[in-house]
Amino acid sequence: MPEGLTGSLAQLPLADLLKMLAAGGQNGRLELTSGLDTADIYLAGGAVVHAESGPHWGEQAFLRLVAWPNGQFRFEPGVPPPDRTIDKPLDALLADSARAAGEREAMRRVIPSMDTLPRLVRKAPAPSVTIEAMDWEVLALIDGQATAASIAAGLGVDDFEAVRRLYRLRLAGLIDLTAPQAAPAPVRQLAGAQFFQALTGAVALALGPLAEIIIDDAVEDLGFTRATLPRDAVASLAERISGEIRDTDKRVRFQQTMLAMLRQAA
Repeated sequence: MPEGLTGSLAQLPLADLLKMLAAGGQNGRLELTSGLDTADIYLAGGAVVHAESGPHWGEQAFLRLVAWPNGQFRFEPGVPPPDRTIDKPLDALLADSARAAGEREAMRRVIPSMDTLPRLVRKAPAPSVTIEAMDWEVLALIDGQATAASIAAGLGVDDFEAVRRLYRLRLAGLIDLTAPQAAPAPVRQLAGAQFFQALTGAVALALGPLAEIIIDDAVEDLGFTRATLPRDAVASLAERISGEIRDTDKRVRFQQTMLAMLRQAA
């Protein structure tokens, strides 16, 4: 495995990448970035033994990372894991991730937004209803005004966990859900001339005098022009340009520069 193997998750999905590393019996750290999010997956003898993503770790972090639709990766061989929080084989982990993806999609159809408003039903769906103890905490917070987002905050859990509990209560027939009223589309902030000036310098260092042409082609592929590119599309633009950089060291430096620019603009 080459030192500093890098690439795009849009071109090589994480599941396929992990299968490749597992087949080679690799040891090391797989660094992942997507916008401002960063994460690490550690392998030992080709097996996934640890994962970290923000406050999450172990299988919980792994399931979240496999769901990333895009981002950048870099594999650093030989880095030992700081902990061992995963003992399932890769096939079992990926099977769990497929089931979790199906669960997320089902929940998304029922609760499409964290602005969804849950309300207690007036009549119990059956003479006797059994629910999990943790779901009673959710019922205690439903007052007709609390949204899914405020319930998550009240429980001290992330959005996914709050939605999962609300979904169970909806399936049990104990709550109704009101979709939020559509708000006016927000005005998207533009990347701006200053950003493109800095981007041109970064691309020129990596790809030389064709920087302007490469940038314009990548912007056009995203369906924008320099004058209309929104700031929230900058990460996608950087990912496209990164895929054009063949030199590993230059690609890594470009990715680091872009990550710094994204953090500064946040």
